[in-house]
Amino acid sequence: MVGFSRSAFSLSRWILLLLLLQLLNLPLQVIAMLESHPCAPGEYWFTDFCCKSCPAGMFVQKPCTVPHTQGLCEKCHPGTFTESDNGLDDCRRCSTCDKNQEMVTDCSATSDRKCQCQTHRFYYDPESPELCRQCTKCPQGIPVLQECNSTANTVCSQSASNHRDRRFLLLPSLSVLIFAIVVYYILRR
Repeated sequence: MVGFSRSAFSLSRWILLLLLLQLLNLPLQVIAMLESHPCAPGEYWFTDFCCKSCPAGMFVQKPCTVPHTQGLCEKCHPGTFTESDNGLDDCRRCSTCDKNQEMVTDCSATSDRKCQCQTHRFYYDPESPELCRQCTKCPQGIPVLQECNSTANTVCSQSASNHRDRRFLLLPSLSVLIFAIVVYYILRR
């Protein structure tokens, strides 16, 4: 009886080990299956074979029933688009402009809507074009080097360039000159 339970225990361990190996091998089998059925450029994989893609501005209404042929393609509905040949079963929804943005180009069947920041606003983070911030205003008397636009904030000069500020640069030289004249007259007497 002891020998039987040992062999049953050993058999169950072998079965578990085989199941585990089979589970670990499953992703490799899926990859091998996908690689063994590659579709040509301009085709997509549907169930058991490749179908020709629908052109940009359309989607697959009904897939092909014969390999390497095109199924039924339908034009994207208003407010949706596809930018390239595809095997999608629906078109993508057009994006909307944020409250601080204005539309540059409307959505069409083949391209998404393009937005930019409104006047006096700029993209705070180029990686996140939805985030528009109010443009900076240069302090009074500080010249603007670059005006604010939708992609960059205002660039202000480091200092003012008015004539009154330049007089302060002459003040030390003028003081030395006056001091020299006074000393000259005193020594001349």
